Amino acid sequence: MMTITLKVKNMKCMGCVNTILGNLPTVNGITNVKANLVSQTVTFDYETQTSLEQAIAKLKELGYPAEMQ
Repeated sequence: MMTITLKVKNMKCMGCVNTILGNLPTVNGITNVKANLVSQTVTFDYETQTSLEQAIAKLKELGYPAEMQ
């Protein structure tokens, strides 16, 4: 497992945080998801490069485009 922190745009309230926390763990290989509203970051563990790419795609699909810090 590897850990990454991504800068996430459009995270404006706890509803946004809850959406991310509820959906990101559904991506295969993603665990230990944490979202920080103040810093607008999401940190999680991932198993493979593919699961990382799928997580980034899922965030974009949810309306929260992410970029590596």
